[in-house]
Amino acid sequence: MTLLIVSLVPLALKAMMWSPFFGYYSKIELNIFSNQLAVDVREAEVMITEDKRVYLLKNDEEIRYELISGSIRRFVGNRGYVPMLDSVESFSCSELEGLLTCYTEMQNGLSNERVMSSMYQKMENL
Repeated sequence: MTLLIVSLVPLALKAMMWSPFFGYYSKIELNIFSNQLAVDVREAEVMITEDKRVYLLKNDEEIRYELISGSIRRFVGNRGYVPMLDSVESFSCSELEGLLTCYTEMQNGLSNERVMSSMYQKMENL
């Protein structure tokens, strides 16, 4: 009987990871990532977009968000990177008239699109 219970534990853990609660944590992580990006964009003086990456100039320092091997990484200057979001299927940003629109899709199908603006762009329009 003990052997049967012990053999079922890994299957139960795997089932819990694919439960609806697992998607809930992915949504929270996606929102945290989106909020951090929005803070950097708000304080950015310059925004440049490329395929799977966005460059921001903030306080004379380059910040780069880039999708590499299913993970979005945040680079600050030349001091390495911080992994921001894992299990990412696609990440793209576009800049139009001072607004940065970023679209992120997770491997589990969850997606997020956010439109952000820099406070410097707002000040120029006054």
